[in-house]
Amino acid sequence: MTSNASFGVVLWTTDIPALADFLVDIAGMQLDERIPGFASLRVDGARVYLHADETYRGHPWYDALAKEGVARGIGAEIRVEVQDVDGAYARALRRGALAIEAPCEVDGVRECQVMGPDGFLLSLWQPAAA
Repeated sequence: MTSNASFGVVLWTTDIPALADFLVDIAGMQLDERIPGFASLRVDGARVYLHADETYRGHPWYDALAKEGVARGIGAEIRVEVQDVDGAYARALRRGALAIEAPCEVDGVRECQVMGPDGFLLSLWQPAAA
């Protein structure tokens, strides 16, 4: 796991392929690597790393996250600019995402929110059409 990105985030997930595929399809991230227990994605110079729980068995969060039904993404919002908010929203719902906010315009921005695999909240946005 090497990177020249100045910012990155690690997301613990129960299903690396499901979350990686969701982020590629819905948020337009670029998949650089996916192996059992790990994936590396890029978006606008930032890195998103996906790790399976086994990577962190000694971490204090390990036991808390092992509980059934825990939303991994609780307390975080992943905000990503996309080319087509309405299209991304529709694809997310077809993939089983939970609709949080349907596409709407707010202060010159078209945006929506969906909750994807493991409870990760994505806010998808694009500049509103003039």
